[in-house]
Amino acid sequence: MSAWTVTAVSHRMLGPMIRLEFGEGPGFDLTAQEAGILARALAAVREGKSPVDEVYMSPIASNGDFSGKVAPDGINVAAAEPISLGWDEVDKMAAALAALAG
Repeated sequence: MSAWTVTAVSHRMLGPMIRLEFGEGPGFDLTAQEAGILARALAAVREGKSPVDEVYMSPIASNGDFSGKVAPDGINVAAAEPISLGWDEVDKMAAALAALAG
């Protein structure tokens, strides 16, 4: 199980944002629209509605890109040390992103 958090933050120029962080790993500041899109993409992959092998997003307010390779047992988020998320975690992350995205 990986440690990740989803929190509401404020960007000095862009205003309200949603921060997705992976413990000591990467962090991403997302607009509400980006968080909603990522939440729907993660849910679609989890539910088998999207046959993609990667979930990718380049958030406007982040220095890095979110890239998650789809595996049979979940998603592996690209980082110096890849972060493995099981499907239950993917569900929880999608729900947390969607809740803050509105």
